[in-house]
Amino acid sequence: MIDWESIQKDIQTCRWCEERRIPYLRVPKAEKRKPPWEPVQPVRLYFISVAPPWGGAYFWDEAARDAVREGLFRALRRPLDTEVTSCRQFRDLRLFLTPAVKCPSAKAKMNQSGKDNDHRPSMKAVKNCSPFLYRELMAAKAERILALGAVPFKSLCDTFKVAAPKHVADFRGKVWWIPLGEKDVPMAGTYFTGNNRHKGFDMIVEDIENLLKLEPRTRDA
Repeated sequence: MIDWESIQKDIQTCRWCEERRIPYLRVPKAEKRKPPWEPVQPVRLYFISVAPPWGGAYFWDEAARDAVREGLFRALRRPLDTEVTSCRQFRDLRLFLTPAVKCPSAKAKMNQSGKDNDHRPSMKAVKNCSPFLYRELMAAKAERILALGAVPFKSLCDTFKVAAPKHVADFRGKVWWIPLGEKDVPMAGTYFTGNNRHKGFDMIVEDIENLLKLEPRTRDA
């Protein structure tokens, strides 16, 4: 049996990328950001985001506004026919979210010493965090998995050895069945909920709805 708390402890103590100087990765000197609660098993729909922000707002921290959280809660209104207004409610509805990469990635701003911007994680960092993500999905007994953007979808594809398109416009709307524990569960990808620059919000809603219509399959012995 995979224990959620032990996974989080292993994530906290991991310094693999730091020791190997993986580009852009910033390992926090204090505690790494993590969900305040364990998921309620089985998780009905498990969302995968990119990485915790470097010093900015964080999905599970309701002390500040977070674009990913606000976008996802808004996208859930129609599929769930309810208003999700807090992270505790989100979790109690048997929904959950963790990032594909467990530490922030950032790049210094040009000509601004000490000023950093969030940066797309290195594929090496994505690969190094893959075992943690797999263990989280197993511990949560995820029934459905939805990646929010290209990087988390790439992480899932690498973890489960899935050959799929690289661009969101090409892979969204499709479903792959992956082995997780004793079942095969549906996995899909959609647009990043924290980005208002694309016109794919209605597609996020549609992708959530379609995934919730699917049931995990018991694998033949």
